[in-house]
Amino acid sequence: MPNFAMPVSLFMSAPVETISPDATLEDARARLKALAISSLAVTDPENALVGVISRSDLLRVGRWQAGMRRGAALLTLPAQPVSEVMTRDVVTVTAEDTVAAAGRLMARRNIHRVIVADGPRPVGVLSTKDVMRAIEDKRMNNPISEFMSKPIFTIRSTEPVWMATERLEKARVSGVVVVEDDWPVGVFTQRQALAARDLARDTPTEEAMDAAIVCMPEDTRMHRAAAQAAAMRVRRIIACKNRDMVGILSGLDFAKAASD
Repeated sequence: MPNFAMPVSLFMSAPVETISPDATLEDARARLKALAISSLAVTDPENALVGVISRSDLLRVGRWQAGMRRGAALLTLPAQPVSEVMTRDVVTVTAEDTVAAAGRLMARRNIHRVIVADGPRPVGVLSTKDVMRAIEDKRMNNPISEFMSKPIFTIRSTEPVWMATERLEKARVSGVVVVEDDWPVGVFTQRQALAARDLARDTPTEEAMDAAIVCMPEDTRMHRAAAQAAAMRVRRIIACKNRDMVGILSGLDFAKAASD
């Protein structure tokens, strides 16, 4: 088992993308979409960290606001400032902390990134995507079966997007696997849910899913899986045995692997 005692500074992403607490939720959604990221650090005029706004926050509020009317849009973002919705209890590390320590925090708090701070100011972000790079760099040889999660949360391609979005929240996962005839054909993640916000609630999930999905044998080495995920810009690997799905390796599972 590799030792992930190298400092966070070697793998963190910088600079940190930020937003004002006075910005609107629509501003935050548009910024997340344009940058293709899952969260923004919320900073005051002195660039001090006061919170984080993520796709999870927007989905939670958007689902409640949209209601359950048949034919209604999937999500409706209210005209509220980021400060009213953001997460204030921000998990931070320093640039000198180890990747293993950061991975333990992500796994324990069920979060996909930690802010790297220098005092009150954010200087970087370490996400599960960055942890994947560390696993590839250390050539971790353990099979993915040692770290994969079970069961796999799925949604049938013909089931409505409201059900897929609800499953994300209830299962506390960032993505579900879209299946057809019990075989994966795509994923529906928080990113797809926000992109589908104007669709009718009963739109089939297959019309909003991302078809980019990777299936690998359960004995695939962790560093191979991390490299493939990075190359295809995906954050989850389906572990298969013959024609059966036997587990899923998500960003959080990569974080757990680096925390040992």
